[in-house]
Amino acid sequence: MQALIDALSSDDPRRAYSLLSDDVRRTIPYRDFAEQWRLSTSERAWQISALRASLRGAPDVGERAVVGYGDGKSVPLERDGKTWRVEVPLITSAQTPRPRDAIRLFAEALSERDVSAALALLTKRHRDGLARQLEGFLQGLGKRIDQPIDEYDTDRAELRWDENGIRYRLLLRREDDEWRIDDISVRPNPPDESEPGLDE
Repeated sequence: MQALIDALSSDDPRRAYSLLSDDVRRTIPYRDFAEQWRLSTSERAWQISALRASLRGAPDVGERAVVGYGDGKSVPLERDGKTWRVEVPLITSAQTPRPRDAIRLFAEALSERDVSAALALLTKRHRDGLARQLEGFLQGLGKRIDQPIDEYDTDRAELRWDENGIRYRLLLRREDDEWRIDDISVRPNPPDESEPGLDE
């Protein structure tokens, strides 16, 4: 912030241009930037005044930083006066004192394909419900591996069964001449649509 104020105060477009990111400099040639700079004297004076006032009122101006590690993980920091503070706990399995912490950890778990960490961030009620659904699905699937499969056209198939008020569907599609699982559906059984014999 101080470097920006100094550049605006110096009336040196070259100095201000050097503060732009590489991406911005690629989109705005220096010649165009210098011309816009020359035409914006009053606007720059207002910016200098506003920036100086904001620095007096809040020296940190909500500054944030990120410390990156070689393994790709990072730790967000937040400026608190003259001190930088870690925004989230450094050692944590899933400590989430704020809603933002839960969302951040959930996003990290998903991006790292860490299913266990993602599941740990669900409520107990939701985890237990998923565990019951998965257990019911696996048990039913094991009993029906040799059951006839409905095939549609040449590239779609479905294995479906109803059990304990739940309808299970395993949808398959042909991809590159091989069959792949395309979707798994576990839903309450629609009323009056139970198919006798599937549970036997």
